[in-house]
Amino acid sequence: MKLLVFSDSHGKGYKIVDAIKAHLGNIDAVIFLGDGLSDIQRIKDSYSDIAFFTVKGNCDFFDFNDTPEEICVNFDGIRILLCHGHRYGVKSSLGRVMLRARELNVNAVFFGHTHTPLDFSDYVMDERIHFFNPGSVANGSYGVVNTSGNVLVCGHGRL
Repeated sequence: MKLLVFSDSHGKGYKIVDAIKAHLGNIDAVIFLGDGLSDIQRIKDSYSDIAFFTVKGNCDFFDFNDTPEEICVNFDGIRILLCHGHRYGVKSSLGRVMLRARELNVNAVFFGHTHTPLDFSDYVMDERIHFFNPGSVANGSYGVVNTSGNVLVCGHGRL
């Protein structure tokens, strides 16, 4: 599956649209990791053939009570925790989100909040977990992720 991963649009939803258009016809799902839910709400109505998965960020104050702060999804046998990251203090350390990942028995964590792209794997206790941050789409960074047969390949796109 091909996934586009966005976070932190902060009113610049047109950049999400630009990225979707660049990959159109080859996207299975769009993931939005918070801080710009009003942007993604407007966009997903235009792309009803693409699945959207969204979580709430610390700047998503209004009218998003039904949007969770974290969810676990499964793509091609890969269990992924989606969160914004602010509740786990990801700007100072990944320690708390690493423990949450282990607690939920996920293979990967996708998070935003820092506005800085990140892509690495590490062992948490005895399990290897992949950590991915697409960066801020407002700053022109987003994630391009492919999954197939329990294999996860993450990369970053630039606008």
